[in-house]
Amino acid sequence: GHITAETLMSILRDKDSGICVDAEGFRTAGSMVSVLPRDPALPCVHFFTATPDPSRSVFKPFVFVAGIKPVPQVRSPTFPQDPAKQIPRFQSSVDRRHELYRRHQAALELMEQDRERGQKLLETLQELEKQGLEGMKELLE
Repeated sequence: GHITAETLMSILRDKDSGICVDAEGFRTAGSMVSVLPRDPALPCVHFFTATPDPSRSVFKPFVFVAGIKPVPQVRSPTFPQDPAKQIPRFQSSVDRRHELYRRHQAALELMEQDRERGQKLLETLQELEKQGLEGMKELLE
């Protein structure tokens, strides 16, 4: 049949198959779906969650172009006194989670603590993802 980006996102979110894992101290890290047009004049569009558990994440569209600058919300913070670079190494720890990850964790807590508000938030995220998919389709047509 026809496999779409939505089909692949659905597969990556499938917990019953074991593809999407959120149990026993392990959680699926990040997930990615790429749309690679046959026409070389069209851009490839990549969708990243950049957050764990794709069943509760939004796939965000990204197109690689020359001179791209990463958004600060998905860059891990840097530290002047980074314990990974000091000798002896790792004598202390720092929070390396990027802003998007921290906000995702807060959203997961909300989903678990207040099901109604959490469901509304998930619906909002799904709508944003839908807009990204529609934008991709317009770009590639």
